[in-house]
Amino acid sequence: MLTNQQALQRLKADIQLRGLSANTLESYLTHVKIFLEQCNRPVEEIDETDIRKFLGRLIVEKKVSPGTVNIYSAAIRFFFAVTLNRTMNYLQIPRVKRPKKLPEILTRDEVSELIAHSANTKHRAPGRSC
Repeated sequence: MLTNQQALQRLKADIQLRGLSANTLESYLTHVKIFLEQCNRPVEEIDETDIRKFLGRLIVEKKVSPGTVNIYSAAIRFFFAVTLNRTMNYLQIPRVKRPKKLPEILTRDEVSELIAHSANTKHRAPGRSC
């Protein structure tokens, strides 16, 4: 039986073998560790249902951002697919759709003010008027 600490050590080795960045290593280890602590069961007994419940709690109760949920999802999927070599129905572990944000548009006055405050003559050269 694999302990959580042993599983995390294997995860670390797998990430390093794949040549993933130090940031990915730290992120995946942290997120999988939190997941395993929340499940509070042996690694061998955890399945898709546990993962879905955990991600659901993140979304509904903790109200974390879609990006954070997707990082947890990616870390957990890597852990099960690569480290534990477990076949799961990964379609049952969805990614959260990130809301699209429209860019903030400057007003004509704001653009004019930016140009007026430019120290470079070339940037202040007259062009087409607004």
